Amino acid sequence: MVGATKGSIMSYTRLLLVSLFVTLVATPVRADKCHQCHKSREFKVTHKKLYDYNVNFEVSVHGIAELECTDCHGGDDNTDNLEIAHKGVLAPVRYDKIPETCGKCHEDQHDAFVTSHHYQLLEKDGSAPSCVTCHGSMDMDFIFATKVKSTCLFCHNHESGIFPQIPGQAEFILSKLNIIKGYKGYVETHADDKDMVRDLGDAYNKLTSRWHSFDLDGVEAETRTLLGEYRKAKAQAMKDRKKK
Repeated sequence: MVGATKGSIMSYTRLLLVSLFVTLVATPVRADKCHQCHKSREFKVTHKKLYDYNVNFEVSVHGIAELECTDCHGGDDNTDNLEIAHKGVLAPVRYDKIPETCGKCHEDQHDAFVTSHHYQLLEKDGSAPSCVTCHGSMDMDFIFATKVKSTCLFCHNHESGIFPQIPGQAEFILSKLNIIKGYKGYVETHADDKDMVRDLGDAYNKLTSRWHSFDLDGVEAETRTLLGEYRKAKAQAMKDRKKK
């Protein structure tokens, strides 16, 4: 009986290994020539900055989501020909074209941003923020309220006289949105009312998209309202948790 069991296991193991081998052979692995070149030892020596961009991208939210270089840059990642591979790669990531490129995936944020005064200035003379001003390019850093405030201060300060209240207002809104985000996680984990969870989640997503319109007065009012709703929802979720 034991011998038969071992034999069955060995047969099953052989079959599994053969199936795995056939799958690997039959399924072509897509070669991304961008990464092969940009992470090579030679490239690190000759183009350190671009090498670092590639390293940062691989551990970014976009890299983890398995986006390819060509998704944003264009070009051709299937060729070793330098000229063909890089044809047009700078056009989609030109500073004033960044919103259009990012907007291919981030539609709601893009639709809000194009209504802003920032976008009008960006289109006019390139003198306003684009997506990378706050979010970074390759690493896509988290948006800390203090980081945004310091970025706003470049233009909005008492010396320039251009709406110097903006940095403080932006920091206040983002700090409240961060509080809401914390409540959101708790409510989604412990609240029994799934319709409430869904509706609040939808409201949060719409609000964070609308932030990109930079209508700070309107966004601040909506943030205060949503924060109050999430506080009530968290209180209910705490009761629901105790019942379990």
